[in-house]
Amino acid sequence: MNMNISSRTNLFPVVPRYGLALVVSALAFVLTRWFASTIQYNAFDLFQGAVVISACYGGLGPGLLTAVVSIFALDYFFIPPLKTLNLGVVDFLRLSVFAVVAVVTGSLSARLKEAKSELELAHDKLERRVQERTEQLTHVNAELEAENAHRLAAEKEILQISSREQRRLGEDLHDGLCQTLAGIRLLSQELKSKLFAENLPWAKDVERIEARLGEALTQADIVARGLYPVELETSGLMAALQELTTKISTLYGVDCRFKCVQTVLIEDSAKAIHVYRIAQEAVINAIKRGKAKHVTVRLTQHPPKVTLSITDDGVGLHSQRPRQGMGLKMMNYRARMINGVFRMRSRSHGVTRVICSFDSEPENVQ
Repeated sequence: MNMNISSRTNLFPVVPRYGLALVVSALAFVLTRWFASTIQYNAFDLFQGAVVISACYGGLGPGLLTAVVSIFALDYFFIPPLKTLNLGVVDFLRLSVFAVVAVVTGSLSARLKEAKSELELAHDKLERRVQERTEQLTHVNAELEAENAHRLAAEKEILQISSREQRRLGEDLHDGLCQTLAGIRLLSQELKSKLFAENLPWAKDVERIEARLGEALTQADIVARGLYPVELETSGLMAALQELTTKISTLYGVDCRFKCVQTVLIEDSAKAIHVYRIAQEAVINAIKRGKAKHVTVRLTQHPPKVTLSITDDGVGLHSQRPRQGMGLKMMNYRARMINGVFRMRSRSHGVTRVICSFDSEPENVQ
C-alpha cells in the first residue's frame, strides 16, 4: 500500500511541488507586507498557513522548505531590527515555537494527505473488487439459471415420458391382459355350467378356477386404471380420486378413503393428472413403506388455492430411514410442474401427512 502511495506521489513532479512551496511562501510574504499595519503582531499566521498548504499539496519536503523560507522572511523582514538576522531571546523563542509548530503541522498535513491517498486507493481497489465480484456473481447466476432451466426441462420431459409410458401400459393391460382374462373367465363359466348340468364331480374345481380368474381380472383392471385413470377425462379429479381409494382398499386390503366436503373442479387436465399422480404415489408409499392400515385422501379448496393431503397411520419417518426413494422425488417434481408447494410431515407417534397446495386457476401445465 505504501509503495502505491509513494508511486502516486512521485507522479506529481518534484519541481512543481517545491515551486508551489516557494510561490505560497512568496504569497504569504506579500500579504503580510500588504497588511502589515493591521496584523503586525500576527505576522506568523499567514506563514503558518503557507506551511500547511505546501505540506498538504506538495508533501512533507515542500512543507519544510516553506517553513525554512518563512523563518528567514520573518526574521529578516518582520522582526526588529529589520533586514538583519540578529534575534533576541524572546524573538528566538517565538521563531523556535513557529518552527516546531510548522514542522508538526507540516508533518500532520503530509500524513493527512497520505491517509487520504491511501483511502482513495483503497476505495478504488474496493470498487474494482466489488465490480469483479458482481460480474462473477452475475455470470454464475446466469449459469445457475440456465442449469435450472435445463433441469426443469429434463424433469418435465421425464414426467411426460413417464405419463406416456403409464398410459400405454394401462391401455395395453386393459385391452390385452384384461380382455384375455375376461375371455378365459367366460370360457370357464361356460365349462362350469356344463359340468354342473351333467353333475360331474370336478365342477367345483372349475368354479374355484373361475373365481380366481375373476380376482385376477379385478386386480389387473385396478392396475390398468391406476396407470391410465380414465375417470380424469370423464368425471374429473374428484371421481378419479374416489375410484383410486376404492381400488386401493380392494387391492391392498386397507382402509383407504377419499374425503371432499365441497366440489373441487380442476379445469386444467394436465394439472389434474399431476395431482392424481401425487395422491397415487403418496397412498402407495404409505401402504408399502409406511405399513399403514388407514389412509385418508382429502381435497379442499380455499380460493385461489387447492390443497391435497394424504394422511396415514403408518410407522412414520422417525422409526425408519425416510421414504426418500424415487417416488418422493417424483412427487416433488410434479408439485413444481404445477407451481405448487409440496410438504411432508411426520409426528412422533407415526402419523404422516403429505400436503400439496397449488393454484386452482388454469395454467399451461405440460
